[in-house]
Amino acid sequence: MKPILTAVAALALCPAFEASAQATYPARPLRLVLSVPPGGAADFTGRVVGAKLSELFGQHVVIESRPGAGGIVASEYLTKATPDGYTLMLTSSTTHGVAPVLYKKLPYDAMKSFTHISGVLYMPAMMAVNAEVAAKTVKEFIALAKAKPNGYLFVSSGNGSAPQLWGEQFKILTGVQITHVPYKGSGPAVVGLAGGEAHLMFDGLPSLIGQLKAGRLRPLAALHDKRFSVFPDVPTIAEAGVPGMEGGIWYGLSGPAGMPPAIVERLAKEMLRVLRQSDVQERFATVGGIPMEIGPKEYTDFIRKEHRKWGEIVRVSGAAPN
Repeated sequence: MKPILTAVAALALCPAFEASAQATYPARPLRLVLSVPPGGAADFTGRVVGAKLSELFGQHVVIESRPGAGGIVASEYLTKATPDGYTLMLTSSTTHGVAPVLYKKLPYDAMKSFTHISGVLYMPAMMAVNAEVAAKTVKEFIALAKAKPNGYLFVSSGNGSAPQLWGEQFKILTGVQITHVPYKGSGPAVVGLAGGEAHLMFDGLPSLIGQLKAGRLRPLAALHDKRFSVFPDVPTIAEAGVPGMEGGIWYGLSGPAGMPPAIVERLAKEMLRVLRQSDVQERFATVGGIPMEIGPKEYTDFIRKEHRKWGEIVRVSGAAPN
């Protein structure tokens, strides 16, 4: 048996065999790893993308959630996968924007341990409060929080997440003292906020929109230079009196380091096709999402730029993962 296994391994390393495998890619189902549980913006984005890639490839794209530790669990899992294009990950502002600058030691390198393939979606964030909070505007919430230091709680999708750092940035820009409460994913965090376990959250609109429309949450501001078309009466954060806080959640497609260039090129090309489909753009638009039509080099450069931005926020705020 051992000589047979050795021969199979040697065949897999043969250039002709590798070229043939790339030419027939994908020949079996793919896995798309998410760093959060179902119910949030990442889950929404991953399922839209997964369904479309499945149509284009003629292969199932299995969504696999591996939440925990600000995306570190999913990221480490991906770096240990075979770099053959069959295990991919929806990388994000949390996993590859915030975590690399917030955590002093990671079991991987956010750039060298990955093959960054394509941008997917940029999603401006929303500031929302529990509907029982007395504030109807950002200025009113600031006044309430200043009158009761550390008496108000803000939730996030977890320690080391972008929503946590928006809360930290809000504290810096306004001088309020509010306390962070991490959850394991945006879905559970929004449920907790709607149930009265906390007062405030900053997150992408897909995570919040169900509870906003149900009236359990109240939108206070869009973290963007334009108002959301689905909430035209809600001001931008600058209009609400806190300029400099514009930002959003972003998602991209990545794989393990060492993926064959031909497969990377194929995936980037197909992702561009997905993002240009009218029904995909319409679905993203319902939550204020903007397709990120950028390829491997541009997405890699974008991540490096995000490191610099979030690194400065971490430095000034003194934010820590625990």
